[in-house]
Amino acid sequence: MIKVAVLVTLPWTADAGGHVKVWERFAEAAEPFADRASLTVYFLGPTDQTVVRNRAARFRLLPARLGTDRIPLLSQGAGHTDLSGFLPRLGGELTDYDVVMSTDVFSFGRTAERVCASAGIPLVHSVHTDVVHFTEIYGPRIVTRALGQRLGGWIVKHYHLGRRFAGGIERRLHQHWAACRHIIVSRPLDAERVHKVCPEMPVSFLRRGVDTKRFDPALRDRLWLERAHGVPPSRKLLVFAGRVDASKRAMVAVRAARTLIEAGHDVGLLLAGTGEDLEPARALLGPRLVAPGVVPQDDLARLMACGDLFVFPSVSETAGNVVLEALASGLPVVVSGRPGGCAGFVGADGANGRVVDDRGGNVVEAWRRALVEVLSGDGEAKRRAARASVEGTRHLWTDIYEHDLLDVWEAVAGGRRDVRVDRERVSA
Repeated sequence: MIKVAVLVTLPWTADAGGHVKVWERFAEAAEPFADRASLTVYFLGPTDQTVVRNRAARFRLLPARLGTDRIPLLSQGAGHTDLSGFLPRLGGELTDYDVVMSTDVFSFGRTAERVCASAGIPLVHSVHTDVVHFTEIYGPRIVTRALGQRLGGWIVKHYHLGRRFAGGIERRLHQHWAACRHIIVSRPLDAERVHKVCPEMPVSFLRRGVDTKRFDPALRDRLWLERAHGVPPSRKLLVFAGRVDASKRAMVAVRAARTLIEAGHDVGLLLAGTGEDLEPARALLGPRLVAPGVVPQDDLARLMACGDLFVFPSVSETAGNVVLEALASGLPVVVSGRPGGCAGFVGADGANGRVVDDRGGNVVEAWRRALVEVLSGDGEAKRRAARASVEGTRHLWTDIYEHDLLDVWEAVAGGRRDVRVDRERVSA
């Protein structure tokens, strides 16, 4: 049996995003394989504590030394992290593991680099977020918040700070990759990026699972939705889930919904999440907007089942867990065809959704046309097709944990470099 440490420099909280939630699912999936691996997932927490999840998995929570939550200017939508360097407590614990896997290049990742290099422990990296894209978006916003829109905006534009910030974190990421024995990605785009920097690096793919018992079309109850959120049963409901800001292009969904309403369509938009674009969304959509904030998974499943279509313009996705959840809930999806979008989840026949190529022309109009196309026709048939696209063993968390993670960790621990996963297993 091997001992594996997975490092996530994010807080473990009830309202955490997909990067954290996916490790809750993998911890659950680890239990049947307790005889092969002991999994410890490290998160940030207010105090030093250990939370046992099952006989195969536990969470270790460590306090941040330089948490971004203590610096108001650094507040942004992607979640708080720790900007300090080496963490002695974590460093001392990592020497007890056979394999260490980082998921970022902040304090946990930096500590892992140093410990693994000195102790000869195999370091694996898993790409879970597009940190370069997020840095390009949020970095300039922090500057304008600190200096004001007039001065800060001029500096950002004149000195191309978005690209500069993104370039800095990209160089740091490349240094981290070079220190690894194996890199795990969730999309071919990231595999190509890794091989440009580290041509000899072994790369494999990590799929995502979905709980088809939790996310179930049978939860659909429009009378409940009307009582709880005031949405008439006859109204078509678009659903978006995620950060309500530029990192997910939430306003594209909002403006497309607004054009439908102005054209006389009886539609509403549900935004499950929070972010700086929530108030502009309220101003544009008024009573047609349902904004419950960040909701627990069970509540999200119920809301999704009540929708008619999932709209997700984001181009910052490495996996797109939420799209799988929407499909499992019976929602056809409308997603971006740009790099970083979730086009891989839409079947070639278009039965479970549409891919929007909005790289030229009127962006909102392109999304409006796609929404109208999906909303028309036989809604029940489209819900059945959406659900069918995620059923089967392909998206079982236990299958993914065993073949995409555990097999890799065992190979790396044994000194092998021959683990690969077919690229086709990345897509839905």
